Amino acid sequence: MLLRLLATSLLILMVLAGCVGYLMIAPPSGGPRTVTIPPDVGPDEIAVLLADARIIATPAAYSIAANLMKRSPKPGRYVFSAGVYPWVAVRILSKGPPPELELTVTVPEGKRLEEIATILDAAGITNEREFLRGARDRAFIRELIGSDQDSLEGYLFPDTYKFKPNSDVLSVIRRMHQRFTEQSSGLANPRLSMHEFVTLASIVEREARVPQERPRIAAVYLNRLRIGMKLDADPTVRYAVNKWDTTPVLYVDLESRSPYNTYRVPGLPPGPICSPGRASLDAVAHPLESRELFFVAQGDGSHIFSESFRDHLAHVAAVRRTAAREAHERR
Repeated sequence: MLLRLLATSLLILMVLAGCVGYLMIAPPSGGPRTVTIPPDVGPDEIAVLLADARIIATPAAYSIAANLMKRSPKPGRYVFSAGVYPWVAVRILSKGPPPELELTVTVPEGKRLEEIATILDAAGITNEREFLRGARDRAFIRELIGSDQDSLEGYLFPDTYKFKPNSDVLSVIRRMHQRFTEQSSGLANPRLSMHEFVTLASIVEREARVPQERPRIAAVYLNRLRIGMKLDADPTVRYAVNKWDTTPVLYVDLESRSPYNTYRVPGLPPGPICSPGRASLDAVAHPLESRELFFVAQGDGSHIFSESFRDHLAHVAAVRRTAAREAHERR
């Protein structure tokens, strides 16, 4: 009887030792890894998921730990910085997944699609190339805005957003367009279609350096459109010849045959040249009442406006004299 009791105790000890040994199997090596635990799955299925993701060494180890510890896993997405012991995995899964990280990103006003794509890529939100592919997918654009055009340039609102890392590209685009829809709701100009409205707002966005001048600049362009005068808008030339920085616009640039060159092509360009903010949309919806047709930029970014070409030429000459004098004084 005593021998049988000793044998049984020895067997139990051996089983426990084996279990402990299983629980202490060294975790797999390597860096961060991710696993998603679906709802309503048992310990054996979870064990396989964890082993496949190289979070634990063997499925059996997790099953033993789960049965011994009597803890229920919570479904969700888990990120492990490295492999863990089976009992550690049981404990982590029983606590539930942490709130998923969200990244904050700011898209400033006046950015082109290419620049937005770069900003989102640098923030770890979407791949630059995939974003541009989605924003230029004609079928997706037709579904999103009901219009047959080749780009969502101008229709993704510049704002501060929170996105999860490696977000679905089309979901990001939808959200940015939804924000545009919210911000442009109720804004319109009776002389323009919606596409023309956004296009002109994008030009105002790039032209204005002093916020208060936006409605006045919008009025000048609307007055030019009304009488059939070319817009002669430098920002459209920059878009046409890809001089989006502060590189001076040259006379040769004004000869570009791009449909976006408003020095050669009458009327508005085919579409927006950037993403306008709310203030520029407001400016086109509520332009200043004026008969001004001309403006010239000064060194501080503000403009001198005039109704006649004669006055405009005088203002241009005055701005050039001031610039020459300041350059001479800096020497």
